[in-house]
Amino acid sequence: MNKQSLTDLFSSTLFHIPDYQRGYAWEKKQWRDFVEDLDALVTDDNVHYHYTGTVVTYQASYPTATYGRRPAKVVDVVDGQQRLTTTCLYLSVIINALIAKGRTEYERDIADFLYDGLRCKLTLNNDTAELFHRLLSEGRPLKLPSTPHQRRLCEATAYFQAHVAELLADDAKGVDYLIQLFEAITGKLVFTSYTIEEECEIGMTFELMNSRGKELSVLELLKNYLMHWTARNGAPEEREELTSRVNLAWRDTYGFVGDSGGSESQCLRLAWTLYCHHLPKNWKGYDGFKQPQYIPLRDFAVDGQPGKGTKTKAETRAFMLKFVKGLPEVARHYQVVISPTADNTDSAAELAWLERINNTGNIANFLPLLVAARSRWQAGEVTEAQYIELLQALECYAYRVFLFEGKRSNSGSSTLYRWGHELFNQSQPNLEATVAKVHDLIRYYASDSAFAVQLKEPGKWYHWRRLLKYTLFEYEHHLMDKEGKGSKPKITWQELAKDSTIEHILPQNPAEDSHWLKVWSDEERATYLHDLGNLVLTKDNASYSNFDFQRKKGAPGVSPSYSDSCIKQERKLATYDDWTLESLNHRRQALEAWILGRWQTRHFAVDTAMDELLEEEAMMGETEL
Repeated sequence: MNKQSLTDLFSSTLFHIPDYQRGYAWEKKQWRDFVEDLDALVTDDNVHYHYTGTVVTYQASYPTATYGRRPAKVVDVVDGQQRLTTTCLYLSVIINALIAKGRTEYERDIADFLYDGLRCKLTLNNDTAELFHRLLSEGRPLKLPSTPHQRRLCEATAYFQAHVAELLADDAKGVDYLIQLFEAITGKLVFTSYTIEEECEIGMTFELMNSRGKELSVLELLKNYLMHWTARNGAPEEREELTSRVNLAWRDTYGFVGDSGGSESQCLRLAWTLYCHHLPKNWKGYDGFKQPQYIPLRDFAVDGQPGKGTKTKAETRAFMLKFVKGLPEVARHYQVVISPTADNTDSAAELAWLERINNTGNIANFLPLLVAARSRWQAGEVTEAQYIELLQALECYAYRVFLFEGKRSNSGSSTLYRWGHELFNQSQPNLEATVAKVHDLIRYYASDSAFAVQLKEPGKWYHWRRLLKYTLFEYEHHLMDKEGKGSKPKITWQELAKDSTIEHILPQNPAEDSHWLKVWSDEERATYLHDLGNLVLTKDNASYSNFDFQRKKGAPGVSPSYSDSCIKQERKLATYDDWTLESLNHRRQALEAWILGRWQTRHFAVDTAMDELLEEEAMMGETEL
């Protein structure tokens, strides 16, 4: 272990981020701290160098590379990738700014610290290597970033560019200050460099290391623990194979989670629920995997005698390999479930129903069931029709229980987790029984009779914004399917994030001399103003102001008007002669009948044993995934 400047570190070595490492994770707080530390090296005469952390490397079996016509060794970065990546990005912005200001002598430093041709001093992993090179060389991406890691790299570059622009605009700093920053980065930043001899030591090194920056995620901590387990308990002849399996599994898992924009912690929690235990109270983060019944580090059972442990070393190894093999598959299904697209789903029906469940805003409760069902469908063990029935049941649950009834966002989670765990581990999955239980659980939290009674009563739908938007958006889908040959609505779910997409037909503030006050009493307005019957999707409600109905209704070709709208439910309003209480009730009854049919529950001739499951729910409490 020795201390080195960036110049020393980069003198004859090329650094490579292996695919199993997480991508770039630093954000504005870390960039700001980094810049402030460097500013202190320039402005504070008492600060002669800045210790920026440890760089741990492992020399894998790469052949010696050629860089600038000279041989250079290539090493994997085990720890320090965030610091090295950030340093290169900031340094590239400074060098490019100096060259742009006429200081062309700094062109020769590009090869020393950044890149030579297409080869970088630091090569990033997965889907960021090409983007990183372009950011270093041109300061901007060729196309918009498509993953969180790419986005953060672009945002870091933009942050440093803005900072350097401020320095250049400051008469007291300018080019001279950039030169001092360059010298501070290349000569006064101090790294502690350490080389690992064997790959299986990587886990132990991580376990003991505590470097500045973002804390390791539970997914990273578990990987390091498994590396540690392998180094401690694996036979010498199998350590390389075990280590390779872990690395490949984590590489794929990071990729799937990163592409989905999801959470590493949520994905690991999901895998825990499926492979280990469904009860929320048993989830203890990555430490839970160290428990005797899963992957203990020591105190194994011997010759069938449990002793302190409950599993033999061979049983522990077998479970570890099973989990390592399954984790990327869980992550692959997780990606599809939380971020469905036409490219990653396997049917139009799957895409449509997964989008709906995501739009309800309550998908976390359903993740174990969704991933379990999807994995069994992909394995050919249940049919697509059975899988789609489950998606429809869960969407109904989200609507009836969470959106309409307004139950706590984790209502029923323990029970739903249990069903996901059971479906995932059953030797012969019975998805029909699971679907029946979901419908029974819907009726437990939101009975059919209560649903119908509450729906008939005028309500403050405008204040239940997610329920309102989801209902009207699905109604638009219904009208398009019925009258538009299945084409998509002319308004997207993403557009509904704007409040301007909800229109009060009877306006909230009618003019004193308007027709509205002649056909609506004060009591009627107070009762029905924010009710479902008086609300409709629109592109921009401000364009209607508080006009009278005839002006809003308009005529085809007259915009803005209901008659000329591209949204079908708006155009249906143009069929009314006037907007009165009778008109509202006519429309409301049609909506009510459609809602009752759209979100009705099904009854199955299956014994669901609900009492036992709900008793566990009450005892264990409910916790979101």
